[in-house]
Amino acid sequence: MKFAARPPRCLLLAFALACAGGLAGCGGDSRAEMTPHPGLQQVLARQWHGFSTTLPGGLAIALITPEGAYFASTLDGATADSHFRAASTTKTFTAAAIMLLQQRGLLRIDDVLTAMIPGTTRPYLPATASYAIPHQDRITIRQLLSHRAGVFDVGNQDIPATVDAPHAGMRYVDWVEDTRGATHTFTLDELVDVVARHQLVNGPPGEAFRYSNTGYSLLAKMVERVSGKSFAQFVHDEFLMPNGLHDTSFPDDGRGQQLPAPFLEGTTRVGGTLLPTTHFNVSWGVGEGNVVTTPADLAHWFRRLVKGEAGLSAQTVAQMRACEPTGEHHVTYGLGLTCDPAGLGIGHNGGIAGYLTTARHDPATDVTVVIFATLLDADDLMTEALMLYETARQARAVLGY
Repeated sequence: MKFAARPPRCLLLAFALACAGGLAGCGGDSRAEMTPHPGLQQVLARQWHGFSTTLPGGLAIALITPEGAYFASTLDGATADSHFRAASTTKTFTAAAIMLLQQRGLLRIDDVLTAMIPGTTRPYLPATASYAIPHQDRITIRQLLSHRAGVFDVGNQDIPATVDAPHAGMRYVDWVEDTRGATHTFTLDELVDVVARHQLVNGPPGEAFRYSNTGYSLLAKMVERVSGKSFAQFVHDEFLMPNGLHDTSFPDDGRGQQLPAPFLEGTTRVGGTLLPTTHFNVSWGVGEGNVVTTPADLAHWFRRLVKGEAGLSAQTVAQMRACEPTGEHHVTYGLGLTCDPAGLGIGHNGGIAGYLTTARHDPATDVTVVIFATLLDADDLMTEALMLYETARQARAVLGY
């Protein structure tokens, strides 16, 4: 499908860092039922009306507090089990997978990318031309996790016009779908090869914070090489099933573009044009932005992850939560987690065609919040992002937090 105005694949940089009772999974435990709350419904309706009275879409929110779990939405038929795309919150699963492998002694996050997997003679990444990215012998796994590796971002950056290639001056994924079809299945090897073949780089490792989807593609590849499983299978076995996340998946086939039922329709505004963007190819986003989930599942994941109950030890989670300044709006970032100065807690955001999400757990109050819009307003993304933050704050206040 071609559009006069191109819907964004993943508007993650600006939003991912902008501004700002015990639940368990399997093994005999059950998750708390999310109940409606009139006050939350009123907050969402008021905030969405203030944001727009003409645009399609709306808001949904899930909160888990020591007193109970709650859900509200302005969308007809929405429930806590409705599916949507949560974009870059995928990175928390990828980071958790890497940290779990370290916890088991199967990798070391301070190793460089050319180092050997512990106990083997195999490097973390294939020793091939497709993975010969700039500075690979200096970049550490930790720097990839914290977006300080200087890796060129195929997902968010145009290929330089100076490159001798037919996709010069374009987003690689857009060019591929225009020339090879919208059902093309992207692979981690293919995406990293673009960086290696053209020797694209955003700077030396360790110099500065530079958000990179492709850095997380490299991490997903490491998960596969170290574990011997596909990324989706590893996350399924180690996190989804043990934590009861039965409505969460990571589609990696370009032909599998449908959301599971029930789902919430997504719309994108770009260049003044409204585009239906519910069903599309996200095989380019493995490890970085392809998660499909529900409000209940995502809230449950962030709560258990940040509290050290998702399969990672408290010591491992503490490493992930050790946030450092990014140089952008006083925001700090750790290993796959951002520490929110706006008072919502620790978590991650995600923006993808059709949906804008923020998910946080606040250790101080033991409150978890997941809020998302079924509209990605690429024409005024910052206003929409700030609206989500403010809505989350008001929703917490309604519940006494």
